[in-house]
Amino acid sequence: MPLVPRAGSRGRHISVLPALAVVSALACTPAPEPLANSSDAAGKFLSAWDAGDVGTMRRSFDDTSKKRWTPAGLRRFLDGARDSGDVSAWDVEPAGDVAQPDPEEADGPGPISTSAPYAITYTSAALDAPVRLEGSLEMTYRRGSDMWEVGWDKGMLWPGIPGASAFSTSYRLPKRAPILDRSGRRLATGAGRGRRYPYGALAGATIGHLAPAPATDSGDAIRRAGGLTGDSGLEGVFESSLRGTPASVLAVTDAKNRRLEVLGKVRGAPGRPVKTTLDVKAQRAAEGAYGGTTGGAVVVEPSTGDLLAVVSSSPIDPNDYVGASDAEPFNRALSGLYPPGSAMKVVTASAALDTDVVTPRTKVTGPGEYKGVRNFESGVFGTIPFSKAVQFSVNTAFAQVAEDLGAKPLTGYARRFGFNRPPPPAVAAATSSFPYPEDLYSLMWGSIGQAQVLATPLEMATVAATVANNGVRMEPRIALGDAPEGKRVVSRGTARIMTKLMTSVVEGGTGVGAQISGVQVAGKTGTAEVDVDGVRMNHAWFICFAPAGAPKVAVAVVSELGGVGGEVAAPLARDILQSVLPLVR
Repeated sequence: MPLVPRAGSRGRHISVLPALAVVSALACTPAPEPLANSSDAAGKFLSAWDAGDVGTMRRSFDDTSKKRWTPAGLRRFLDGARDSGDVSAWDVEPAGDVAQPDPEEADGPGPISTSAPYAITYTSAALDAPVRLEGSLEMTYRRGSDMWEVGWDKGMLWPGIPGASAFSTSYRLPKRAPILDRSGRRLATGAGRGRRYPYGALAGATIGHLAPAPATDSGDAIRRAGGLTGDSGLEGVFESSLRGTPASVLAVTDAKNRRLEVLGKVRGAPGRPVKTTLDVKAQRAAEGAYGGTTGGAVVVEPSTGDLLAVVSSSPIDPNDYVGASDAEPFNRALSGLYPPGSAMKVVTASAALDTDVVTPRTKVTGPGEYKGVRNFESGVFGTIPFSKAVQFSVNTAFAQVAEDLGAKPLTGYARRFGFNRPPPPAVAAATSSFPYPEDLYSLMWGSIGQAQVLATPLEMATVAATVANNGVRMEPRIALGDAPEGKRVVSRGTARIMTKLMTSVVEGGTGVGAQISGVQVAGKTGTAEVDVDGVRMNHAWFICFAPAGAPKVAVAVVSELGGVGGEVAAPLARDILQSVLPLVR
């Protein structure tokens, strides 16, 4: 039987007194100081780092780091790191949970520490994929302070790589691929400042030239490798194919520029040759026939849209411009925009015939003037069939036909023929425009290629080629690797009628200057009036194809401020046809 102490015995007092002492001690001990949230502090710092907010970053530094890093110094370091690695962007983000220390478990009055996992992802022009590194942000919390502090050093940009101080990039360019004509002849060969153009100025403005690389990510890579980049013409359009992919390495180095670790490599790839639709023989023949005329000419294969020859009166020899930064070659045949004058009547006539507004036999009148539209040299025609209005290019008759046709249909057909839409990017040509006629005056003048209508020689060659190809317009093509693309513009019947009408222009109309013995030529003249400092002058146009019954080539010629189309441009087109036709299968 257990013994129970009696009341008032000493045992009871012994058991109670220690408990009272413990309660008294607990009541006198102050509660531990609460700590700021370490996860929030880490997130704020990493967000500032990610945004490049050096002010917010530095406010989180500990005293030692603040003394070592001024705001300007921190900015220079971060920007320098970006530049040394060709880094276009970096993303800094939390990579895990941050432990929140328990103040009750802190040993002594010293600082309290924790680690915040983070990741930094670099996007560099030297690599084809981002690089991700992970590390820990060391933070301290001093008693009496209201914030966590970061001990910053430059190695934090490259966590896990002891001694890291900077990026290092290296590049090696592959040999630039050649540009070839359709038969494989080299139009451009060699690399860098050793790039050579065997045919000199022949098609020089179309082939283009090399210049110092631009200030872009890819340009920086080429410049660091000592290379040049395509700046105009085919050299510019096909830059990425011709150049290939540079081999590159992104590494991390120490303060003595010794490589510590390779973060990534790109093996690189050779450039790919570009085989063009151009024909050296046809180009030489066309340039020779065009002579010293100011303007441009284009020779197209109607069935494919292939550009066989592109002639510009602003020739350049690319050999003289390798590495030049101030060259701005202007290709009149592809980028020159001129009012097409009566050459535009091929579009208007095709639209009117295709919509049954007229037939070749429809009677039209040709007064000297009609509602503000006048004939060339004020010529007066009586009542004539529409076929004669085409043959003799009667402006006032076309004005009446356009009035019957209407603005919407005419604009629609102009677009089908290639106006108001950019040519394929590879061709690098200007967009020809047929603004929607807002009034009758604009409609009538626009129908004859005046008003605000503008066209390139390429566009007008394509107009002729569309008729030649039975009404199917082939997209202009300058690289044989691109598949030909065609779309019907007018019916076969309309194309056949237009071929007959255009043939009559050459056989006995305004285009007799384009006649070739033994070859039937279908064409249309154009004399576009322009105002030059208050003086009325004319651009001379002629568009055509031959042989009319089985077309091999279509040609457009413009003589800038050259005069009358039938007198100037038609003979030029004839000479080009005579020179080129024997060379085309």
